[in-house]
Amino acid sequence: MGNQFVAIGDSFTVGIGDEVEGKALKSWVDHFAQLHTPVLAYTNLAKRGLITKEIREQQLNEAVDMKPTLVSIIAGANDILKGRWNREVFEDEMKLMVETLSKSGAFIIIGNLPDFTVRIPMPPEQKQLIKGQLIEANDIIQTLSNEYNLFHINLWSHSIAEDNTFWSEDLVHPNSLGYQQIGELFFELYSNRKTNG
Repeated sequence: MGNQFVAIGDSFTVGIGDEVEGKALKSWVDHFAQLHTPVLAYTNLAKRGLITKEIREQQLNEAVDMKPTLVSIIAGANDILKGRWNREVFEDEMKLMVETLSKSGAFIIIGNLPDFTVRIPMPPEQKQLIKGQLIEANDIIQTLSNEYNLFHINLWSHSIAEDNTFWSEDLVHPNSLGYQQIGELFFELYSNRKTNG
C-alpha cells in the first residue's frame, strides 16, 4: 500500500514512558500522523531496546516492502546507553538504511539524539564518555542528512531536552506530554519544509 508513513526505530518511536496529567500515552508517531488532514495512514514498526544494527535487521526490509512515501529513522540511543557504541558499525548501519530507503523513493525524516547527560545523573567520567559518543552519533546523522537531503529534526539543541516536565521518571524516555510536544514539533517543521520546498 503506497502513500503511507512507516516509522522504524527503538522505544522512543514505540512511545515507551509515563502517562502524566491525565494525558494518554501515545508515541510521537501517533501525534504526528493525527495532526495531518486527513489523518496520515501509518505503520509503526519500532521495538523497544534495539540497537541500530537490530533495527536495520528487523525493520528495514519490512519498511521497504510497504512502499511508503514517508519514513522516519531515529536510532542510536541504545547503542550508547547500553554501552555497545561502535562508531563504524553505527555509521555503516545508518548509511545502509538511509541509502536503501532513498533508493525506494521514500521521503525520510531523521532525528539526531538528545543530550541524555543533561538529565541523567552519572559520574563525571561516564558523562564525558556518553556525551562524546552522542556527539559522534549526531555528526554521522548530520552528515547523512546533508548528503541525502533528509528532513532532519534537531533534538540535541531543542529546549525540551533540558526540561524534566516532558520526561518520564527514568529521564531517558519522554512522558505522554513530551511525546505530544515532540509530535507537534515534528509536524510543524515537516509542514514548513513541505510548504517551502
